[in-house]
Amino acid sequence: MYEPTGGFRGRAERRIMQLADRAITRYVVYTEAERQIFPRLWRVDAAKMRVCSVYHGPARPGTDVPKKPRGRHIFAGGNSFRNYQPLIEAARQLPDYEFIIATTKLAGLTDLPSNVKAGAVSPQQYLQLIETAGAVVVPLRVGLHRLTGLITYFQSMWLKKPTIVSDALGVREHIQDGETGLIVDGSAESYAQALRWVLDPANNEQVNRMCDNAHTSILERFTVEHHVTHVLAAIDEVMGRRHVLPR
Repeated sequence: MYEPTGGFRGRAERRIMQLADRAITRYVVYTEAERQIFPRLWRVDAAKMRVCSVYHGPARPGTDVPKKPRGRHIFAGGNSFRNYQPLIEAARQLPDYEFIIATTKLAGLTDLPSNVKAGAVSPQQYLQLIETAGAVVVPLRVGLHRLTGLITYFQSMWLKKPTIVSDALGVREHIQDGETGLIVDGSAESYAQALRWVLDPANNEQVNRMCDNAHTSILERFTVEHHVTHVLAAIDEVMGRRHVLPR
């Protein structure tokens, strides 16, 4: 699902989708939120929409992920549909913590706080920075019409890291606020408040429980097996066969 554009290009995209809709039997999206918004945006038949759970590649039964001591740095990363400015303002409010932002979107900025490091990293470094973080923040742009940021926040949850995500489309179908992560409104104050809470030693028991719940949620809900089962169910429906979905 792509974010619609405006102007002539946007009108052309919608017209193409309407023409293609005549030959399409089913659309499969990852969340209920997308199922509701996709047909309105693209003016296609809502009855053709189906939801298929997304999957996280490392989530396999029997995989052991030992909980490692949380580091001191706060990690954020990614380029697509991110809004880093409020997080940078939150970093100014938390001068005792180092923020590492793996992105090229901040290239050329000269007014970053002294506790913020930003720049491109390799995929291996990206994963390592998540694994060694004290907390992971995914500052998504709010008001989007598509999913984004899943790889980062799923990996953080899988590795049992405190995960803070802004309230963008679909996030609430992947994260239970306060149970498997923290969902915030995307303001500087919301990031600072959430970070203070997860980094406060007085809250360690609650934070550890939240991180364990997050890992379990990924393992139980977002595996390749669940994904394939839902895809096959959509195919079977088109073919006129009955397919039983897992509970």
